[in-house]
Amino acid sequence: MKSIKSQNIKNNFNPLDLVEDIINRNDWDYERDKNKNIHVEVSGDWCDYQLSYGINEDIKLIYISCALDLKIPENRMRDIFSLLAEINEKLLIGHFEVWTEDSWPVLRQSFPIAFNQSLCRNQLEQASIMALEECEKFYPAFQMFAWDNKDAKDTLKHLMLETQGEV
Repeated sequence: MKSIKSQNIKNNFNPLDLVEDIINRNDWDYERDKNKNIHVEVSGDWCDYQLSYGINEDIKLIYISCALDLKIPENRMRDIFSLLAEINEKLLIGHFEVWTEDSWPVLRQSFPIAFNQSLCRNQLEQASIMALEECEKFYPAFQMFAWDNKDAKDTLKHLMLETQGEV
């Protein structure tokens, strides 16, 4: 039987240091803000995504958010909630929301961290990859909704086609 080795690092430092190491290994530019959150811009097929990492030390959570480089027009803000509900039903992890101040669609996910145990690099890498993949998948839905004035069902009907065959 094969065994899988994953690198665990004893967490006697801020878990965001591990995130910073992952970002450095990917040669991404990043910054830490005054609250010690990490922000990194990652290029995708549809746009550049703003990945942000932070920690809520009170309830021992690490969170990842991924903002889409797209603003929902003010006249569409009231109708966005049905699209969010439809998309969120299809997500494996996390949820989309629209930040009311900036009108950006954002994927958010969080998971608990036991600060007195080890933290797995692979878990953080996988969560980051999944966030980017979900944003790539649903970016066209937000764009169609925002600029083509389609309702949620029409928007998703066009995007959720499954292709078969080989290219």
